[in-house]
Amino acid sequence: MSIILEAKDISKTYKNGSVEVKALKPCSLTFKEGEFVSIVGKSGSGKSTLLKLLGTTEIPDDGDILLNGKSILRLKDKDVSKLRRSQIGFVYQDYSLLPEFTAYENIIFPIRLDGKIPEKDKIEELMMVLGILSCKDKFPGEMSGGEQQRVAIARAIAIQPAVILADEPTGNLDCENSNEVVTLMRKAAKMYHQTIIMVTHDMQTADYADRIIRIQDGEIS
Repeated sequence: MSIILEAKDISKTYKNGSVEVKALKPCSLTFKEGEFVSIVGKSGSGKSTLLKLLGTTEIPDDGDILLNGKSILRLKDKDVSKLRRSQIGFVYQDYSLLPEFTAYENIIFPIRLDGKIPEKDKIEELMMVLGILSCKDKFPGEMSGGEQQRVAIARAIAIQPAVILADEPTGNLDCENSNEVVTLMRKAAKMYHQTIIMVTHDMQTADYADRIIRIQDGEIS
C-alpha cells in the first residue's frame, strides 16, 4: 500500500497569557492508502490536536503535512479549502447534521457545495451498506443516535475523499451501536479504498483498527 498522508516533525504549542502548553511535541507519522488507524489517549493528551493538524483545520508550529506526496501547508488558503472539501472527510462526535435536511440531503450537501452532481445510485448503495437506506427521507430529529452517526459517516465517505478523520465518532453511542458503527465505517471505507484516522479514548473501539497510535502528554509512543 502506498503512503497517502504523511506528517513530518509537526508540533503545536498553545499560549494562554504567559503560559505555554505543548499540545503536541514534534512527531512524524505516515498513513497508508486503505488503512484504518486509531489514535488513543486520555482527555487532554493531544489526540484531537493531532487530528486537527492532519485535517488542516489548524496549522502546526513546525514541520510539514503531505497528502499524496504534496505539501498541504504550502498551498494558498483557497486551495487548502478546496482540498479539504474534496480530499478529506470529517466525522464528528455530535454528528453535525443539518436539522432541516433529510438524511439523503445531508449526505449530498458537501457534494453540491463542491459544485458536483451527486450520483443517486451510488449514494443509495452507500446508504444500503451502512444500513440507513430506510432513513433516506427522514430528518435528523426522526432518527436514533446510531442512525444519525451513520448518516454523518455516509456524508464523509460520499465525497470520495482520500482520508476520513473521525473525532470520537462513537462518543455519544452505547456499546452495541458503537461496535456496529465502527464495523460499518471500516467496511464502507475498505470498499472505497479510503484511509480512516480515528481518535478515541475507548480501547474496545480502537481495537477495530489495523494499527493503534498512542499519545500521552502530547507525545506519540
